[in-house]
Amino acid sequence: MTSSAAIASRAFTLDDQRQFARASGDSNPLHLDARFARRTQMGAPVVHGIHTVLWALEAWLRAGSFDVRSIRVRFHQPLFLDETAEVRIGSRTESSVDLDVIAAGAVIAAIKLSSRPGKISGSSVGSALPAPRVISEPLDPPFAQMADQRGAVAPAASEDEIRRLFPGLSSAIGPAAVGALMATSQVVGMACPGLHSLFAGLDVTRDAASDGTHALGFAVHKTDARFRSLQIDVAGSGLTGRLDAFARPQPPAQADMDKVAMRVAGKPFAGQRALIIGGSRGLGEVAAKIVAAGGGHPVITFREGRQEAERVAGEIRQAGATCDVICYDALRPAAAQLGGAGAVDSCFYFATAKIFQRKSALFEPEKLRVFLDYYVDGFFDLCSALVQANSGGVAMFYPSTTALDAATAGIAEYAMAKAAGETLVQQLNAFMPGVRAISRRLPRIATDQTATVGVASAHDALDVLLPIVHEVQQAARPATQGARG
Repeated sequence: MTSSAAIASRAFTLDDQRQFARASGDSNPLHLDARFARRTQMGAPVVHGIHTVLWALEAWLRAGSFDVRSIRVRFHQPLFLDETAEVRIGSRTESSVDLDVIAAGAVIAAIKLSSRPGKISGSSVGSALPAPRVISEPLDPPFAQMADQRGAVAPAASEDEIRRLFPGLSSAIGPAAVGALMATSQVVGMACPGLHSLFAGLDVTRDAASDGTHALGFAVHKTDARFRSLQIDVAGSGLTGRLDAFARPQPPAQADMDKVAMRVAGKPFAGQRALIIGGSRGLGEVAAKIVAAGGGHPVITFREGRQEAERVAGEIRQAGATCDVICYDALRPAAAQLGGAGAVDSCFYFATAKIFQRKSALFEPEKLRVFLDYYVDGFFDLCSALVQANSGGVAMFYPSTTALDAATAGIAEYAMAKAAGETLVQQLNAFMPGVRAISRRLPRIATDQTATVGVASAHDALDVLLPIVHEVQQAARPATQGARG
């Protein structure tokens, strides 16, 4: 990472996103819909990568002139809404300039401008481009069909609007080529891979011969199913070259009630109430369904995903079981939030911060503090509140991680906080009467946070949680009998 002074800085807002989506034709919900983005590994809406590139190029060209013949970009990290980004100059020679877009100390995008043509041409596109297709909703082709994808798109913005949005860049390479750069976002985000796409980078060269085509043709050059990666040739509207992209795995769907019911014999949890912290999706969703299938009454909590929580509750009720839904924030005092939970025999604690985060150093104390807020402070406060509210005591489940058994890159703070949580569980069992705390180190399980490109496998949540729920509910039985017997 460069240490040069920033030549520009800004934070992109949701209004900026909407404006660029209209201009580029890329309305992928990852950039616009918080509910959709929440179910991706990013966890929140991210700025269009091409928008950050165009902004960086505009900032550079305001500072001086440069004969831009080719542009190479690599996207290393997502940039989130309302997060301050800076443009810094990495290095400069007579024929090239390196720019970095940086946020929170990490390089978001690395950009290389050259006065020489690039080495990659969009030869797979061919010379005769079809009429550009208007794509109103992002496509979602199966990966096996992506190798055959080809077509043409065009930015929604007129040349006058493009000049207004990016005047310096339009003067340097022409509004047609700027429009083609905008259209690359539409190729990846709307056409192929489409809905579940990840833009990895581009390598394009100015092509004056195609300035008048008013369309950007694309054709998939190569795919690799091992990594769900694609190379996409592009040509037209003043540019030729190649895009690199990934097709993200779709967010995993957890087992439905019919499947869960087939795995739970009888009604082993009849008469028990279980508080499921974070029960709107992922591990919490599965734990709630197991309790309900076994005759128990789950109380599902959510912080932001009310609709997801109500969906889970609706599925449980449709199966003939009962449950409640309440709002709960693990970062706020617990006692004041538990009024709607009623008396409970057990609690499954799945509150979590975002596990896979941008890192600029091996260890970042502020990230550790966030994880501790969830995994130690939040858990202890909830245990204390539940003991006060339930005279018969409560069985608590604390999910730890097998990441403690072997070092995993990029998650030092997460593992450290989970280790502290395990120590807290030991202390609670020794010194807090009324708490029977159980902790288990869970393997990587298929959830929204773990559905990442290049991951070979993940365990099924139902397989992992079935024995754990039985163990926790069995530990809860003495409390139930003592309080109600």
